[in-house]
Amino acid sequence: MVHPSDVAGYVPHPTMPVGTLRPTDMVLMLVLGAIVELITRLILLVFKRKPTSIRKREAALKVLGRRVKKSRALGPPAFVETSKLERQELKEQRALIELAEKRRAKLQLYERFVKNAGMALNLIVFAIYYGIPMMEFSGHRVHPGEVVLTQQESQEAAISAFEACLFPLSYVGMGVKISKWGMVNPRASTGALLVLWSAQMTVGKIMDGIDALVM
Repeated sequence: MVHPSDVAGYVPHPTMPVGTLRPTDMVLMLVLGAIVELITRLILLVFKRKPTSIRKREAALKVLGRRVKKSRALGPPAFVETSKLERQELKEQRALIELAEKRRAKLQLYERFVKNAGMALNLIVFAIYYGIPMMEFSGHRVHPGEVVLTQQESQEAAISAFEACLFPLSYVGMGVKISKWGMVNPRASTGALLVLWSAQMTVGKIMDGIDALVM
């Protein structure tokens, strides 16, 4: 079997001593995380983006503001017309403020729902995959066939290899540690929640860029 590092065009890297790998579950978590984050961010984008009707009213308000300034410049002879335009401008400003407050309230309600739904999803995934590693390094694969390792030595070798390959991810955040609860060798394993979060974070960063361009 040809190692990827021996093939032209591949970046050489050490072979990871994987003892346990659940590719189907990992793909499921990646797809689930990506879909949930994509739908969530698309709906959020719709909430944040001003409707065309409001944009038109804001443009009309700017035009009305210019008319008010021109009418004021005419002085006392245009007092009646100026007062009429000022009342129209004030009325429209209040209407737009009310619409903005309603949109803000809906956005806050949706964000609260998303937060609660995200926590529920995390709890469900955590409960289903409690104690089940998506990927686990094996100390026996670190030194295959070279030496006979005790269970303790095997765990230490697996932990060392895992921390080296996934540095600094293996040291980051309480969430990473929580995702490994219940596992036999948590320091050399990756949980389902971490896979789910990685998909959500990737899609989230992409949507942040799209959000910046659209808004």
